[in-house]
Amino acid sequence: MTEWVTAFLASLAAGFLSALGLGGGGVLVLYLTLAAGMDQAKAGGVNLLFFLPAAAVAVVIHLRQGRIDWRAALRCLPFGVAAALLGAWLASFLEAAWLTRGFAALILVMGARELLGRREEDG
Repeated sequence: MTEWVTAFLASLAAGFLSALGLGGGGVLVLYLTLAAGMDQAKAGGVNLLFFLPAAAVAVVIHLRQGRIDWRAALRCLPFGVAAALLGAWLASFLEAAWLTRGFAALILVMGARELLGRREEDG
């Protein structure tokens, strides 16, 4: 039963962070790889499926609140789709260990940047 509770809490946190636009998928991937013992490639696939309904809900809410800059979104969209296609294609050639290391490095860099970077409001 504890496994279900842990999955529930990790999914809740991932969904909440995704709705805020803060990369909740990272939480889900960390849970799936560290707590559930899933390999990185499968965790990434589960994360993609999880993201679709969570993103749909978040988009509807953000649309209602006028928080979407359509010009910026449409400018970024083709490049994001192209990068997703390239990333999925490259991931099919990589061993899970390399995906895990790459994800860990990305998390470390992002964390260090958040901790050490200057904030706009810091002046």
